[in-house]
Formats: sequence, structure tokens, C-alpha cells
Amino acid sequence: MKQRIIRKSGQLFCSPVLALEEITKQQTKQNSTKRYITKEDVAIASMDKVKNDGGHVRLVTKEARPQDVSTKKFFEDGACVPFLNPCIAQADLTVKPSASKGYLQAVDNEGNPLCLHCQQPTCQTKQECKANAWDSRFCSLKCQEEFWIRSNNSYVRAKVFEIERGVCQLCSMNAQELFLRLRDAPKSQRKNLLDVTWTSKLPLEQLNEMIRNPGEGQFWQVDHIKPVFSGGGQCSLDNLQTLCTVCHRERTARQAKERSQMRRQSLASKHGSDITRFLVKK
Repeated sequence: MKQRIIRKSGQLFCSPVLALEEITKQQTKQNSTKRYITKEDVAIASMDKVKNDGGHVRLVTKEARPQDVSTKKFFEDGACVPFLNPCIAQADLTVKPSASKGYLQAVDNEGNPLCLHCQQPTCQTKQECKANAWDSRFCSLKCQEEFWIRSNNSYVRAKVFEIERGVCQLCSMNAQELFLRLRDAPKSQRKNLLDVTWTSKLPLEQLNEMIRNPGEGQFWQVDHIKPVFSGGGQCSLDNLQTLCTVCHRERTARQAKERSQMRRQSLASKHGSDITRFLVKK
């Protein structure tokens, strides 16, 4: 993955190690136990920006022009969402961005829409800006890619496939190739194909589903190298890898044991007594 990230960047370099460091420095570093950025997260960030710096928020959708909540009210599931006054506490707002088809975007005091990723202006209203509201969600292609990698599972899967081509990074099996062979084979031959591969380790019910209705996602998954529960969520591509279904199941099982052990240790330390308090003289 790291070699291909450098290759894809198109950078000239003397040292591949320094080149990778430079690329990863430019990527937003986060430590999150949430897998993806949600519309709720975007809405909260936009409202916080407005509260701190002034301006207003608007709902941008792909189908229609934005409804500027500084002059209008928009409705979601019958709930009225008022214009955000920067002085109003966030808890007083009844925004349900997940029910919406669009995003709640901050607009600064000069009327410039702010990037959903970095909160910088996407275009200047004083200058001629031909972009419509939906196309003014991001200030650059770089921000757009960073945002989708952290918020969209399908986009992440496509980007990881572009780099690793469906080859498992632990056992080196070409899971994508097996999927294509099985998909294109007659149903009568699919069982024999699976019996001689690594998939024979999978549960019978899962194998039967592969035979009946093979799908790409049944053969390989995108895995977080640093697990989400350890803060590896909402990450850049350098924390992602392709795993075949067998390796992914085994790694997930190990991580479940680790999480269980961590919870037990946390509970033990929380409820454990400090023996030194019984040794204090009264």
C-alpha cells in the first residue's frame, strides 16, 4: 500500500521513506473510535464554526438549490429547523442531518460557503463563481478526496482496490480474481471451485451464499490496520489494507478477544480496591 501511495502521488523523491512521510504529513491526522464521519458530524462542525466566527448555515442538496436557513425554514420528517443564531446553544437545535439528502454547510459573514472538510472558503462571492451550491462543498479535489475517504465506504473500497487490486495483504491470495472466476463459472461448477481454495475454511452457510449469489464483498474486505476501537477510525489510506474473508474473520476474532480483555481489565481497575487505605493509622 505504502509503495503504491508514493507511486500514485507522482512525487519526485530521493528517499521513499521521506516521500511517504511528506505525503502522510499532508493528510489530516485524527484519532477516532468512529469508523466514518457522518452527516451529524458535518452539521455539528458547521454549527460550531458559525457559533465561533459568525455567519449562517445552509442545507445543500444535489437535487435542488440550497435552502438558506437565514431566511427560510426547512423541514425534515416534519421537524422545523430554525436559522442558527451563533448565540444559541447547540443543544437547542433540532437538526436531523442524517434524514436529509444533503449536508449542512457553514457560510461566513461575507457569504462565502465553507469547505465541508477544512472549513475554508470554497469560492469568493466577490469574485465570479459559477459553481452551484452542490459543487461548492469543497475547496479543492484534495479536500474532497480526504472527506470521502473518511465518510463513504464505497469510495474507500474503490480507492483501496485501485491500489491493491483485491489481493490479501496477509496471505497474498488474489480474492478479486477468485470472485471473478466464481461469478463467471456455471452454478454447477462453483462448489468444486470453492472446495480447492482458502474459502473452504468458511462456514457452510456463507459458502452456500457465495455459490448462489457471489458478490465482491463476500471475498475481500477493507480492514483498518490500527483498529477503529483503538482510534484508527476516520483514517487516511495508509491505515487501510485489503484482507480476504478468511484472514479478515480471523483478525476480527482476535480483535474481539482483545476488546473483551480490555473491558475486563478496565472493570477490574474501576472496581478494584486499594489495599493501602486499610493500612492507614487512625
